[in-house]
Order: sequence, then C-alpha cells, then structure tokens
Amino acid sequence: MTTLKQLFVSLTVLWSVTAAVQAAAAAGSELSLTPGESCMSAACHADLGKKKYVHLVAADGTACITCHQAPDPTRHSFKLMAEGGELCETCHGVKTDKQHKHVPVALRLCTFCHDPHQADHPNQLRFPPTAELCFNCHDKNAFKGTVVHGPVGEDQCLKCHDPHTSEHPKQTRAAVPDLCFGCHDKSQKDARGKRLPSPKRTFDNKELTHHLPFGEGQCLTCHDPHSSPNHRLLKSPYPESFYTSYSSDKYICFSCHDEKAFREPRTTSATGFRNGNLNLHYRHVNRKKGRTCRACHHHHGAENTKLIRKNVPFGDRYITIEDFELTETGGKCGPTCHPVVRYDRSEAVQNTLKVTPRQGDDATGAPPGSKSN
Repeated sequence: MTTLKQLFVSLTVLWSVTAAVQAAAAAGSELSLTPGESCMSAACHADLGKKKYVHLVAADGTACITCHQAPDPTRHSFKLMAEGGELCETCHGVKTDKQHKHVPVALRLCTFCHDPHQADHPNQLRFPPTAELCFNCHDKNAFKGTVVHGPVGEDQCLKCHDPHTSEHPKQTRAAVPDLCFGCHDKSQKDARGKRLPSPKRTFDNKELTHHLPFGEGQCLTCHDPHSSPNHRLLKSPYPESFYTSYSSDKYICFSCHDEKAFREPRTTSATGFRNGNLNLHYRHVNRKKGRTCRACHHHHGAENTKLIRKNVPFGDRYITIEDFELTETGGKCGPTCHPVVRYDRSEAVQNTLKVTPRQGDDATGAPPGSKSN
C-alpha cells in the first residue's frame, strides 16, 4: 500500500517532469535543432555538464538521443525513449528483480534520488551520499538514541542496506546473523575504548551453551540495529553495572523469562535454582545491592550449562566461577564471591556460610512464620 509520503514523492517527481515538458514545449516555437549540434551551448542548456559528476550520456550534449527522442528534428520538442525506470534499465539493468525492493525503486522513481544529467555527488545523487539522503524519507529521530550503531553514526547506511533491491527484508545486504558478523567477526572496541570479544567466535563454538536467540542467529531479538537508549543497543533496559538495586523494569531478560522467579523469596515452583524452598535467584538478585544477571550468566554463550560463565569482568579484574556442577535436584557453586556451597531443592543442604537472614515464610505449607534453609 502506498503511504502518504510515497504519494508525495510521486507527485513531486511528476511535477518536476511536467514542468520540464512545459518548458520544452514553450521553447519549441522559438528554437530549432541543427543535426549533430550539441544540446549544451550558450544558447541552450548551458548549465548542464558543469557539476562534478555528470551522467556519461550527458557529458557533451551530443548523446542526448540515448534518452530523448525528437519526433520532429526541426522543432525543440522531445519525449523520453521510455518511461520512468524502464528508461534507466536500458543501460543500468533491472533493479527490481529481487524480493525486497526499496519503495522508490519499486515505483520506478529513480530520479527521486538520482539526477539524470549531473550532480555534485557520486552516482548523480541529488543529496550527499550520507544518512541525510535517507532522511528525506526515513524519520531522522528514529536514529538518535543515546547509543548509536557504528555504521549509523558514520552515515554508512549502505554498509548494511542495498539502496535498490535485495533478497532480504529491509534490503539488507545479507541475512542476520551473517550481516552482523560482517563486522563482528573479530574483537572490537566500544565507544569507551573497552575491548569486546568476537560474537562470531562464540557463535561458531558449538561446544558452548548458547543463549537460545543468539544460537539461532536472532540478533535482532535483543538488539536494535540502528540506535537505542540502552546499553549495547538493547531493545529494552539492562544494567551496565555488576551490582544494582532490583527492579523488574531494568531487565530485558524478562521479555522472555518469567519475572516471578525473582519476585518470591521462597517458592517450590517458580525456579529450580533453590535450596529447599529458598529461592536462590531472589537471594542473589532481588536486594538493594543485587547482582545483575551477568554476574553468573553470559548473554551469548558459556562453557557451562544454564549459560553459567567461568569468569565475569569486575572492575579491572575478573570474578571466576571455577567449581560449578548441576545435579538432578540441585548442584554446587564456588565463585570468587564465596566458598563452595551446595543446594538441593528436594532436600535442603546445610551450608556453613555466614549470610544475612533469609527472607520469606516457608513455601511448603508449614505454619506462617516458620523458616526452612
């Protein structure tokens, strides 16, 4: 369906073509053509061929008949050899042969972006070959997030998108994740100079446990490819810090994972990570100085099951999780943070570990106020 903006574009181009035809018709009664004479002379079309980038067939005014036809050589009256994009395709080939087409291309409005004679910009573009060209139609405000994807910030829209047609949605030059791995196949620095590992190396390592959307190559489930108000171009918030006070609206993770697992101090069903009915997810996260998800889990892939990472950046050093094991009903964990502790959801384990008082009433049906480990 044609949008209002597309209709405006069509009317704009139609108006410009109509104006040109009317001008030619008006001149027809006053001028005549001499065979072989250049169309670009002091008397006629003197402004053409002057800009930096000139269409090859408009270079000297002697090849105008490539595109223009003069039914009567004695009259200054012309018509195009073909209409719209069909004329351009005579030399430049078909640009509408793939499934996903840029709207101006689909409507054969080549001259909305390109000047057929000359321009100050490469490929006879009417506007600079930067994002400003795209913003003639696309909403500029959609690309102004706090965090901006590198190619967007550098006006490199065409690094990811084909301006004409593509086999992929949004005219991307490749399918996700291959499109992303065109750049993210190696370690890079972020805007703050922090060195980031290669996601592709994690993706290709099939010995790792992969986060489900990442393992399926669905980068755009979590990330916005243009800009975002959130850390790492995430579509929803996620804390940058290792510690933070708990709030459910801080975590993109709850777009998929049930927040209930982090809301109840004691449970027998909301999570399998518990000691008896003591909810160990709540215990780690839901507090004034709670650990963020990254303290234990990797967002892309990790050596351990449940995406439990072996180390996590902590300031200028790393916290390690060297002793981790899962059993049918629990497991054990021995990070830098505390000695090895065991937990079992069927039969609570007594650990000799000094901790703050446990919260919540017993979740097994015992009288209110009673506690279990």
